Amino acid sequence: MPRLGLRDVPFFAHLPKGLIEEISGEAEVKAFKAGDVLVREGDPSDAILVLLEGTADVKKREADRADVEHVISELEPGEVVGEVGLFDKHPRSATVVAREPCTAWILRYDRVTEHPRLVFAFAKALAKRVRDQTDEMRETAQERVSMGELVVKVIVLLCVYALLVAGLPWLQERLPSSSSYISLPVIALFGLGSFGFMRNSGYPLSRFGFGFKNLFGSLFEAILLTPPFLALLTGVKWLVVHSRQTRMTEVIQHPDVRQVLADPRVLKLLAVYGLSALVQELIVRCALQSTLESYLVGKGRVTKAILVAALMFSVNHLHVSFLFAVLAFIPGIFWGIMFHRRPNLIGPSLSHFVVGGYVFFVLGIG
Repeated sequence: MPRLGLRDVPFFAHLPKGLIEEISGEAEVKAFKAGDVLVREGDPSDAILVLLEGTADVKKREADRADVEHVISELEPGEVVGEVGLFDKHPRSATVVAREPCTAWILRYDRVTEHPRLVFAFAKALAKRVRDQTDEMRETAQERVSMGELVVKVIVLLCVYALLVAGLPWLQERLPSSSSYISLPVIALFGLGSFGFMRNSGYPLSRFGFGFKNLFGSLFEAILLTPPFLALLTGVKWLVVHSRQTRMTEVIQHPDVRQVLADPRVLKLLAVYGLSALVQELIVRCALQSTLESYLVGKGRVTKAILVAALMFSVNHLHVSFLFAVLAFIPGIFWGIMFHRRPNLIGPSLSHFVVGGYVFFVLGIG
């Protein structure tokens, strides 16, 4: 983006040309390198800064830990820093750090007060900021409520899940032998709770990966990336078979797929698995990962969101076995990356169904 001149800054748009030229001669134009501090929290407020080029982060220290700072906003070219201190004379309320090379226009307060129209313009800018911050406070409160609801629902559902896992020995004596029949009501419970959270969050469902937004891109990536992942899984089993530390002797346990699909029991299990894959992705990707990506901050927020969601996905398979749950962490990361790139429920769900069907009914990994 080219460097702005004062006349290009919206803040100065309504000031007389002569006044702009006058204050331009009284101000300092200063260049900053990436990482340089433009103003520091707690320092005396003595000047107005207008960012002409580059972007900067606004950081605020924690009240009880002065060495810990959080990024609370980002400054773009044309934005103003320091108009609050012009009126209350209090120290700087936040630190501004250049995210990239920046250029700023700096005018000391004693020069500003010599121009009543300029003071009035900064007063209007301050009033606008107060209004904007009111809207931001509303959004922050909404996000806090949504995150609180998510945490409560996840804790409750995990407790219910733990109770059901503890009761598996009793359940297995009274239900069909396949763990899919046991996991289905558990998954459905999680799905209903998660969808209720998303519907009542106050945000559009498209934010969570529902609807047509990113649908075709998500499907395309699922079709494109799933076959290489299947090849990777086949290679892993080949290494296991040839390690001579397992009783498995064949890489492809069921080469005749048509014969496998002719079994009504397999079709029933595939139907159950398809539904469970859809609901699992709804829970882990739409409810958990998308929410964490929205609320976490910092450079590693996406990685954290994907890893936490993959861990949740892994835990959801403890009813099968500990080893299966650990191994499920890997495709959980794969689908998490896929969802982050194209946030839509359908792509990861389709890939999940295909991978699961291939692992169980082709490779024969039980």
